[in-house]
Amino acid sequence: MIRVLIVEEYEGMRQGLFDLLRDLPYVDAIDIAEDLVEASRLLRRTRYDVVVLGLEDTDRSGLGVIQAFRQISPLTSVLLLGLSIDTRLAMWPIRFGVMGYIPKEVIAEELPAALQDAAAGKPYVPRMYHESAAPGWMVVPQVAV
Repeated sequence: MIRVLIVEEYEGMRQGLFDLLRDLPYVDAIDIAEDLVEASRLLRRTRYDVVVLGLEDTDRSGLGVIQAFRQISPLTSVLLLGLSIDTRLAMWPIRFGVMGYIPKEVIAEELPAALQDAAAGKPYVPRMYHESAAPGWMVVPQVAV
């Protein structure tokens, strides 16, 4: 079972993420933080498998937040939700310890599988990055069935 911490400043988005995750059979508990201070406090008190982190600013300023979370709870995986479909941000899983970057446009389709992968310690690559726009090392081979 997976314990999740949602970190998102917007109430509507927090509620939408909660609604999406609460009925998944492999999710045991969900806590919500509306800001980084509350998230840090919760991470110190409770063991989470995955932090689902919504960032408005998708530039490198988010790295400090991710590094702080990893210092507080090194075994907790981080999934980053961003505003844009940007293949540069898909590189974050390898370079900065994020287990996946999911553009907000595809959260409903991608987050359930990403959550399972992140909890298992596997990086998640959204389907949109499987296409030729993804960096070569991220392309997932297609298996003929």
